[in-house]
Amino acid sequence: MSSQNHIPLELHACMGLNACKGHDRLGTNECSGMGTCATAAEHSCHTLNNCRGQGGCGLYGNAEEQNRPGDNPCSWQGSCAVPINAERFSTDGPNQGKSVWQRARTIFEQKMNRSGRTFGPSPSPVGPPTAWLKKNYNPDYNACGASGMSGGGSCI
Repeated sequence: MSSQNHIPLELHACMGLNACKGHDRLGTNECSGMGTCATAAEHSCHTLNNCRGQGGCGLYGNAEEQNRPGDNPCSWQGSCAVPINAERFSTDGPNQGKSVWQRARTIFEQKMNRSGRTFGPSPSPVGPPTAWLKKNYNPDYNACGASGMSGGGSCI
């Protein structure tokens, strides 16, 4: 997916996690929660995020980290790759065996509700599948999970 020289105003870890209209990769989403893809810098593994809120989750990290995808407090504290492919699931903590993207969306919705903000449906109810990310985001997309445990490829 080309950014077409669009500079995002907000950084977020994946599809459907944007807090404002026009804050997706292309700047064309109609409402918060409806962005098509991550604006955070793509990274492939645990603690390689360069800013707050840019860590994905699944496979690596402790139970606490894996329970708050896209909600890390600082750079180098995110628990896995961004964007968060739909196939990725948590391997530890209360979300173990469940979708990382759906947990990230739940956290996003809770934050929006607490702040009294409205949001729309995500372009996908389960997040972006790896095949979609390879076609529309980056043909070389890869995510943590060399063993395939978290639904991604290998850490690059």
